[in-house]
Amino acid sequence: MPLNRATLIRISTIDRCLQNRYRRWTINDLIEACTDALAEYEGRSNPVSRRTFQNDLALMRSDRLGYNAPIVVRDNKYYEYEEPDFSITHLPLNDEGLDALNSALDILRQLQGFPQLASSIDTISKLNEQISRHTGSSVPAMDMEYVPGYRGAQFIGEIYDAVRKQQTLVIEYQSFKARQPEEIVVYPYLLKEYRNRWFLICEKAANHAPQVNIFALDRIKSVHIDKEHPFKKCVDFDPAHYFDDTIGVTKQISDKARRVVIKVDRQQAPYVESKPFHKSQTVEQRFRDGSIQLSLKVVINNELERLILGYGGHVEVIAPPEFRAKVAESVLKAAQHYHDAPEP
Repeated sequence: MPLNRATLIRISTIDRCLQNRYRRWTINDLIEACTDALAEYEGRSNPVSRRTFQNDLALMRSDRLGYNAPIVVRDNKYYEYEEPDFSITHLPLNDEGLDALNSALDILRQLQGFPQLASSIDTISKLNEQISRHTGSSVPAMDMEYVPGYRGAQFIGEIYDAVRKQQTLVIEYQSFKARQPEEIVVYPYLLKEYRNRWFLICEKAANHAPQVNIFALDRIKSVHIDKEHPFKKCVDFDPAHYFDDTIGVTKQISDKARRVVIKVDRQQAPYVESKPFHKSQTVEQRFRDGSIQLSLKVVINNELERLILGYGGHVEVIAPPEFRAKVAESVLKAAQHYHDAPEP
């Protein structure tokens, strides 16, 4: 049975609840705890269904993962472990359970930088220790990109909470061009990651018209809650879909997606088709030499230009003409560096 991250979070939450003998747990209490955990770790707002909860209980009670959890119902209402000291983290797992947990933990480990995961770190660590002891190795099978010591990572938890709770923030921010940091009152709307950098998508309280502001977390010096300015929601910003037509993070409310036509040579065409520039990518024409012409429906911004330039001479912008000219200017400027004799 595949064990995904959501399942791992739910059964870890149920286990943690049932270990707390000072509270009597009804089915609604446990479902609420699981729902809160998923909202906290995955941003899910939908409540866990009774059927999903019952499936989780059946999984814990069964031998599929080697748990055989002695979960009983008292007075036809309250769930508890029949053995007071029982915990799924105390048990040896069977091979299927080890394999499933290895897969789930490889993914879940990537989120351990979030302070909101602190309550589950102990459970995760114990499960991971069991796997290491059983296999005799703690070598991971997955390596996601991240930047060790990333400046600004210490603010992720506080900003994340402020976004969820809709709290106004005061950030001390210093751009690359500024000599000194400045304090800015902002309404936080979204945390977004792009190419191993985190960005706060927000709106300055001082804005006179609706406008989205973007601040890189690695340029933030400090963050604290502002209780003087009530939070203001931007009706033109939908965090679920605002960046649907955007590569990267550079976009204003007034920006509209444009049709961008690109030609890709035979050498890079298979890679661009297997990993599209954007989900709107459509192949419009295939040429006899193996090259392709494709179109995107995206906002034209710096990130799009950098992505295209990263392919060097393998990619050519066909339209729109002003974007083609801009990319051509960048290409010529880059080429000029190699025409000039290098300094000794």
